[in-house]
Amino acid sequence: MKKNLSLITLSCLFLGILAGLFAKPLVSAISFIGTIYINLLKFLIGPVVFTSIVPTVHDSFKRKDSVLGKAIFTYVAMFLATFFLMSALVTVLDPAKGFTFPATEWNGSTQSLSFQEILINLFPSNPITIFAELKLFAIIVFAYLVGVGSASIENGKKLVSGIIIIRDLFFRILEYIMYLTPLAVFALIGTTVMNYGTVILGVGIRYVLTAYLGGLLTIIVVMILPVWILTGIDPWNYLMKVYRVWLVSLTTCSSAATLPTTMKVCKEEFGVSEEICDVVSPLGCTIHMCGGAVSFALLGLFCSKLYGIEISFGTYLLMAVSALLINMSAPGIPNGGVVIGATYLQLLGIPLDFIGFYSGLYKVLDMLYTTLNVTGNITANVILSRKDKKVH
Repeated sequence: MKKNLSLITLSCLFLGILAGLFAKPLVSAISFIGTIYINLLKFLIGPVVFTSIVPTVHDSFKRKDSVLGKAIFTYVAMFLATFFLMSALVTVLDPAKGFTFPATEWNGSTQSLSFQEILINLFPSNPITIFAELKLFAIIVFAYLVGVGSASIENGKKLVSGIIIIRDLFFRILEYIMYLTPLAVFALIGTTVMNYGTVILGVGIRYVLTAYLGGLLTIIVVMILPVWILTGIDPWNYLMKVYRVWLVSLTTCSSAATLPTTMKVCKEEFGVSEEICDVVSPLGCTIHMCGGAVSFALLGLFCSKLYGIEISFGTYLLMAVSALLINMSAPGIPNGGVVIGATYLQLLGIPLDFIGFYSGLYKVLDMLYTTLNVTGNITANVILSRKDKKVH
């Protein structure tokens, strides 16, 4: 069923479009399913983010080796470079131009916050309210504090083990919710097309094309050029070695499933030592960087344009930082990017209406995002190895 879920979801996307045009009474009757789907995602967003971040932070503080620190710095730098590059592309192309959702659900709270107010909201007085009110930034900060604290107490490992069990439970529940995705996509896209007509189809096509153009620029600017400049490996040589990983990433859409191939290419094709590769590769597989940067920059700016929301400089910095933090908690489940995409929009106060349509497109997008993640993984390995003189 899991293998066919993406195909079924994509089919429901097209069926929903037809239903929105020619079967409006049916769409009206089942539109509530899309609302339930979004509510279920909202319900689990906070617990999933918290239980995902804590073990990652705990493990990183337990391992105090220099390679780990350099790897994290490299991945963060690549993420931010990609996020800014993609933001510039979205600003220039404006793929949402010509179509605007009414901003009836937008409360403008993120835009109105001052820097001091943002900092205050990160540290609320009642930890229970941050889950009840879904204050995601506060949840993320709380999760990091718990992760750091658990690494320094005697029974911290037991605490984290319990959190991992709860995390796995939430992931399993999310898997069940993902099975609702095809029907939810049918209802959501059908309702959208029924309300707004075929103009949204052009917007969807522009969204996908913008993502792939941004992915191409990311490979050139963030991956190929730094490797060429820092290590002397020419672009053609780099591509001829990396493309072997792309064959796996494009078909599996899973960084974890691609990890053995990624490590094989790093060690055998680029000569990366086990000391470097065995630390950097699993880390890159876990925190998913460049693909997430393209995804978040495009989704946040695209949806803000759809709703006619002006993004201030302060809000944009908040988008970049929150994208970086949320990206590290990506759940390893089918269509997990849909869940963290909803998380991201929820954090920014942007309505989730686009998520149904986004779910239908996600298989096509996930092929790109996973490929960018594993390519960035290889790039980090090569750069760190050459810097530490581990490559022959």
